[in-house]
Amino acid sequence: MNLAPWKSTSAVPVSRTRIGNDLASFQREMNSLMNNFFTRGEVLPSTLLDYSFYPTIDLKEKNDKYLLDADLPGMNESDIDIDFHDNILTIKGEKKSEKETRDLDYVCVERSSGSFRRDIYLDEEIDQSNIKADLKDGVLHMELTKKEPGKSTHKKIPIKH
Repeated sequence: MNLAPWKSTSAVPVSRTRIGNDLASFQREMNSLMNNFFTRGEVLPSTLLDYSFYPTIDLKEKNDKYLLDADLPGMNESDIDIDFHDNILTIKGEKKSEKETRDLDYVCVERSSGSFRRDIYLDEEIDQSNIKADLKDGVLHMELTKKEPGKSTHKKIPIKH
């Protein structure tokens, strides 16, 4: 059997420009899809996306407490803000750095900054008066003691006569 090449009578011209435009359009659509996925549905222009520092956190539950370790390299206590409200632990901070290099012919100054916020919901009541935090070698260590079962924050208020 002999095969003959197929020839279309209605040829559609395909140019590199058209293919390039189609690929660029496809790339824009994929970028938009990924941005929407990673921003949990919030549509943000790519220029407004915050590619800031996002620390990793290890959270372990022991019998009577939670132990948390957060990697915050290069940060000081003054760069970090920790808050606990309605069983939500919020750790936020801002990291800034500046590096200057001088040579005979040039000066190079590089600056970088980034901020982060981590909200962690804890499903058990925490004794707020017994929360401990320590920053050592770029790692934030926290200990959050659970309230004793049956121990209530209820207080009887006497009525004065």
